[in-house]
Amino acid sequence: MTTVFLIVASIALIAIAAACIYSIALMKDAKHVLNQLESSVKEISEKSAPLLENAGIISGKIREIAESVDGEVTGVKTAVDSLVNGIEELVELEQKVKSRIEDPVMDAAGYVAGIVNGIQAFLRVLRS
Repeated sequence: MTTVFLIVASIALIAIAAACIYSIALMKDAKHVLNQLESSVKEISEKSAPLLENAGIISGKIREIAESVDGEVTGVKTAVDSLVNGIEELVELEQKVKSRIEDPVMDAAGYVAGIVNGIQAFLRVLRS
C-alpha cells in the first residue's frame, strides 16, 4: 500500500508541478497583457489631456455665447415690447380719429345724399 501511496503522491506532485509551470506561463501572458493595457492607458491619458483642456475652453466659450444670447434676447424682447406699445398707440389713435371724424363725415354724406335726392326729385318734377 505504501508503493501505491507513493505512486499516487508522485503523480499528484507531478500534476501540481505541471499546474505550477502552466500557471507561470499564464502569469507571463497576463503580465504581457497588463503591460499592453498599461501602455494603452498611458497613451489614452496623454492624448486625452489636450482634449480635456479644449473641452474646458469650449465650455467657457459656450457659456459666454449663452450669456451673450441671453442679453440679445432681452434686447429683442424690449424691442418687441416697444413695437407692441407703438402699435397699440396707433390703434388708439385710429379709434380716436375715427370716432371724431366718422359722425361729421356721415352727416355730410347724409346732407349730400339729401341734396342729390332733392335735385333728382326737382328734375323729375320739371320733366313731367
